Amino acid sequence: MELRHIRYFVAVAEELNFSRAAGRIYLSQPALSQQIRKLETELGVSLFVRNGNGISLTDAGKVFLEGSRKILVQVDQTTRASREAGGAEESYLRVGFPEYANHTPVAHILQNFQRLYPYIELKEEELFTLQQTLQQVDALRDGDLDVGFMLAPVEDEALNSEVVLDIELVAAMPMDHPLADRDEVHMSELSGERIILFSRRFHPKCYDYVVECCREAGFVPNLVQRNEPQLYSGATTYRMVASGVGVGIVAKPLVAVFQPGVVFKRLTEPSPILKLAAAWRRDDDSAHLRAFLEVMRG
Repeated sequence: MELRHIRYFVAVAEELNFSRAAGRIYLSQPALSQQIRKLETELGVSLFVRNGNGISLTDAGKVFLEGSRKILVQVDQTTRASREAGGAEESYLRVGFPEYANHTPVAHILQNFQRLYPYIELKEEELFTLQQTLQQVDALRDGDLDVGFMLAPVEDEALNSEVVLDIELVAAMPMDHPLADRDEVHMSELSGERIILFSRRFHPKCYDYVVECCREAGFVPNLVQRNEPQLYSGATTYRMVASGVGVGIVAKPLVAVFQPGVVFKRLTEPSPILKLAAAWRRDDDSAHLRAFLEVMRG
């Protein structure tokens, strides 16, 4: 029995689904099923009850899960203690992400990574302004960040990237706006509004995409003049919306943040959606990065 077999078992036991567990540990489902069968053969007991409704732990499986978790914790603690005693270099991974990512599955990726690899310090760099987000690519290229979450596409030959999730865009409007009592708003209904949108310097292709969505709805957006991106954050947009400057088009995850005087409405026909990607240096083959990508893909 190897340590990896214990990790495989814990993944299946926690997910109670071979497909999800396989994705979590970045292994094919048939290979994972085969490894669990071998583990059961070696132990001489069945760890799971398999039926048409899914899987569940046997009594032996429950006992083995409790012990397996203790083993993994002990291994992690011993690894950390050994590194400290041996004077190993500090073990950390630097991850950058925009503020709204706290309200998306990105937050769960970070939490799961810390839970699975407690001996690796996760240095989180939360980005509050557009300018900080713009600087992520340079920080990755210069080695100041190991992973950065940003809007796709990521067009830099020095970086690899992978789309993580979709980001729906919604309309942010004052509470007394005529459309404020609606559940959703058609894009065409914004034709007479002043539109507050992130600077094109932030991400030209995403900016052009949103403008094209307006054109598909039958109008050319009357965009509010924005200054340099370093002067703007989400909070600034909401202050502008609440004061009646215009209607903002913003990331849906920010709906989770209370904004006095502002309501959010789903946009339809079309429904604009951006993609959030993780990016990292092509030449980075560190074990820490591989571990993070494994957790992210799960």
